[in-house]
Amino acid sequence: MTEDTAAKRSTLGTDLLLYTVARVLAVAVPATILVLVNTPVLVALAVGLVLGLGLSLVLLRPLRARISVALAERAERRGAARRQLEAQLRGEDEPAT
Repeated sequence: MTEDTAAKRSTLGTDLLLYTVARVLAVAVPATILVLVNTPVLVALAVGLVLGLGLSLVLLRPLRARISVALAERAERRGAARRQLEAQLRGEDEPAT
């Protein structure tokens, strides 16, 4: 594994962690505010979920795009490695295209 691959992997993990935390906060913050103003918990949670979905679609778009690109690159690398392994198992030097 090269340093570039390791850096991309750590970036993907960091981006996924940031996205997850941001999604949880996008639901928890509005729900908490509503609970503090004496809204029933289930209503506050439902409103928080709806608001969190909308907020995350708008505010987290760049982070989602980075994650999508990183996952596509990872899938391509895994596919190339798999094709190379299958070619080696067949006794070929180069994978068939």
